[in-house]
Amino acid sequence: MSQKRALVLGGTEFLGVHLVEALVAAGWNVTLFNRGITQPEVFGSLERLRGDRDGDVSALDGRTWDVVFDLSAFHPDQVDRTADHLVGRCGHYVFVSSVSAYADFRRSGTTEEAPLGQLDDPAPTEVDGASYGPLKALCEARVTDLFASRTIVRPTVVVGPHDPSDRLTYWVLRLSEAGQHVVPPDLDAAVQCIDARDLAVWMVQLGASRDNGVYNAAADYTPFACLARVIADAAGVELQPVQLTEEQMAAEEVRPWLDLPLWLPPADLNMRGFFQVDASRAVSAGLSTRPLADTVRDTLEWARARDADELRIGLSRERDAELVARYSGKA
Repeated sequence: MSQKRALVLGGTEFLGVHLVEALVAAGWNVTLFNRGITQPEVFGSLERLRGDRDGDVSALDGRTWDVVFDLSAFHPDQVDRTADHLVGRCGHYVFVSSVSAYADFRRSGTTEEAPLGQLDDPAPTEVDGASYGPLKALCEARVTDLFASRTIVRPTVVVGPHDPSDRLTYWVLRLSEAGQHVVPPDLDAAVQCIDARDLAVWMVQLGASRDNGVYNAAADYTPFACLARVIADAAGVELQPVQLTEEQMAAEEVRPWLDLPLWLPPADLNMRGFFQVDASRAVSAGLSTRPLADTVRDTLEWARARDADELRIGLSRERDAELVARYSGKA
């Protein structure tokens, strides 16, 4: 059997790193296409093509691959630009979208048939918090139109070692420190994520089988209190949460998601079910997820070892301590 050839659009950051490692471990011949800006030193033994999906993609000319894994398209124009060189030159196309592509999450249990977000024509050129999801939906539409054999994967929040967003990493680091820490007002609120390593291994399987489906990719959701306990247990510390009321949060200008990652206030009805999507179709198609404790342990080990002075998201240690001092025992 000849060696399968994979083209990874991206491949040098977070999920891309785990995907390339999974492909290599499975015996694939891997080529990377990216700008060469993010971690250009990784995977030095693999073929690397340089280009920019907002500009010159001519390095893709005249090549063929069994499967293309697209991790780097956030605008339909980027799909079109590379597709000009890939349509008819790849056997299968795996596109990484997002659950943010859905129009709303007013109810839990969102399935793959739920309505997707829409934008007024023309599509904006800039990707921001408001346009990210609908633009991913437009990317999906372009992939579907252009590639007869394709898989669309819609992950929830992707976590694990090498995560540049720090959404889970914030909590893993903060709650592993002894003492009291500010947590969301509702400890029963659901949290749902997927370990990048589990997602990567499954994507390799989807590419190999040329699965022509659309899938939500997520592990089972869990209450935030359970996540917090898992982190404290992994670090061997006592969990001492300090809960401010939503009114106190507002008065202190503590921002959902930005200051307290993975917290979405219940007043935002359109997002009520964001952390409770239905991934049963993916599980039936072979998605397997590791225990949350394994993800937490490995993320903690990675985060403690990395060279980073500040987290990209979340309360600073000083602000966290200030709020604890003000509200401990009073919330």
